[in-house]
Amino acid sequence: MSPASSGQPRPALAYAHWLDSLTRAGWDAGPAVEQVPVADALARVSADPIIARWPSPRSDCSAMDGIAVRAARLAGRADADPDPDGDSDPDGDSVRVGGLVPLAAGTFEWIDTGDPMPAGADTVVMREWVLPQADGSATVTPPVPRGTNVRRAGEDFAAGEVLVPAGRRLRPGDLAAAAAGGHASLPVARQPVVAIIPTGDEIRPLGSTARPGEILDTNSLMLAARCRQLSAVPLVSGVQPDDPDALAAEIRRCAHDADLVLIIAGSSRGRGDHAAAVLAQVGGVAVAGVAVRPGHPALLGHAKHPGHRAPTAATGRAGIAPVIGLPGYPLATTVIFELFAAPLVAALQGVRPTVRPAVLATLDQDWSSPPGIEDWVLVTLAPSAASPVPGAPPAATPTRRGAGSISQLARADAWWPIPADRTAFAAGAPIEVVPLPDAPC
Repeated sequence: MSPASSGQPRPALAYAHWLDSLTRAGWDAGPAVEQVPVADALARVSADPIIARWPSPRSDCSAMDGIAVRAARLAGRADADPDPDGDSDPDGDSVRVGGLVPLAAGTFEWIDTGDPMPAGADTVVMREWVLPQADGSATVTPPVPRGTNVRRAGEDFAAGEVLVPAGRRLRPGDLAAAAAGGHASLPVARQPVVAIIPTGDEIRPLGSTARPGEILDTNSLMLAARCRQLSAVPLVSGVQPDDPDALAAEIRRCAHDADLVLIIAGSSRGRGDHAAAVLAQVGGVAVAGVAVRPGHPALLGHAKHPGHRAPTAATGRAGIAPVIGLPGYPLATTVIFELFAAPLVAALQGVRPTVRPAVLATLDQDWSSPPGIEDWVLVTLAPSAASPVPGAPPAATPTRRGAGSISQLARADAWWPIPADRTAFAAGAPIEVVPLPDAPC
């Protein structure tokens, strides 16, 4: 029976139903907050607006190496005509001669970039325009308007100004601005902890020599790496046997320690597939099957540990953890993670999921998909041989069918998510593809 004919919800509806069930079970979706040193806050999410504690610069300062002087001295003496703008030299210690202005010793100060401006000085003449004399005087080349090469206090930002909004995934420049504004540490959303439980009597740990009928646990490796890309902390369990009691105990343990639990394999209807029954036992199943290919046997639910009414020290939340049962095939695991785990991990940090912009491509062959389900197809991208025009959309070649082919993930450039209401495409049709995370396009 196909996912469409069995009445399974499409991914967006399944996700909404899952969130609703989690809320009714008492789950708290809000991000937990912690304080971290500003140097460690890269890619973390700001929990509150970051507000400047003081201005930058904190006082008027020099923007150049040179001399600090009062601009009126550089105007020279206007003996014949009084200066209506007040720019003559009231102290009478500089007279412009042949386009040069001599400055007596003591009427200026040498200054370096970033130094506070001396009292009474309002202008900096850059060192290249100053000719020092042996007696401590100097000659400068005018004109230099008042305020030249001076950074005013608060010119960059004022005390109390918002430097970084709440909910920003912090960038290097954000950290620099926060530090300049007086912050040694920042309040950020705690990184979600994602427990990954590989299951199956045939699964062997990485580093083992797989014999016929055995499979290395590459799914855990892949999911843990993806969690780190999303600023989550993965906790990978040992491989669990096809034993309901052992799986139930491990899910309960992970629900105590993690914000999200991923169960790899066991969500289908094979003889060793116990995930649905065990999840119903330790918490609840909200969605059993999703109208998507690959990945339609997915499970969405929650688990709780015996002391679930009290927040745990590990997560700061009451011990109700969302749970996703992922099919064991690598492509199915990847699709279900992107559709359900990735947006939840973002929500746990108080941000929207990262949406990679779609890329317009040209399909290079006829293609058909089953009706009523979202069909996620991996494609490779290459310059179009049919169009020599620079900047033309690349040619998209769908990879072969088969959710168990892990090599496709290494060779592909993008996903082609085909809507449930589209079934047939002709070669040459324009399509929109979504680049894989960090895949060049």
